[in-house]
Amino acid sequence: MAQASRVAWLVCFLATMAAGTVHADSRVRVREASVANVDGLYELDAAITVRVPDDARRAIESGLTMRLDYEIEIARVRRYAPDAEVATLVQSYELGYHALSQRYLVRNLNTGEQQDFGTFQAALDRVSEVRGLPLIDSSLLDPEPTYELRVRALLDLRTTPDALAWLLFWADDWSVASDWFSWTLRP
Repeated sequence: MAQASRVAWLVCFLATMAAGTVHADSRVRVREASVANVDGLYELDAAITVRVPDDARRAIESGLTMRLDYEIEIARVRRYAPDAEVATLVQSYELGYHALSQRYLVRNLNTGEQQDFGTFQAALDRVSEVRGLPLIDSSLLDPEPTYELRVRALLDLRTTPDALAWLLFWADDWSVASDWFSWTLRP
């Protein structure tokens, strides 16, 4: 029992140390984003560039999960007053590793849909693109004003199984956020 306890402590320590080095080299940037009116519903297409070092992959293989959130905001542009918020949405994904099957798992936290991939890069490529994400019904936007749409991505390597969460209380925050990518829309 004592040997198993030492091994468990060692695995927890190594996972925490590996994840601690991830923040410095992690990068996330929105490359492109656009909306299209498809049958009366505005849908978002977005692509991001995510740079995650090998230490992150090793930390995920050790039990940590990576969470990627797309924050989306729609605001009506006003000339003499602050822009009026029309809608906000967060699309979230979680990337983890299933040691028994040796597959990387991507779960859409909004829908519960899950996919598995043979490589870390294939799983990362999947969460790096959003296609046809429903945003807002076109009838909710007035045709006259101009709207500003903004998208940013947040990468969080702090998501852990409950058994490891207390260890990370003492560690640095491993979150990385992209700059806002914004553009205007005239319905």
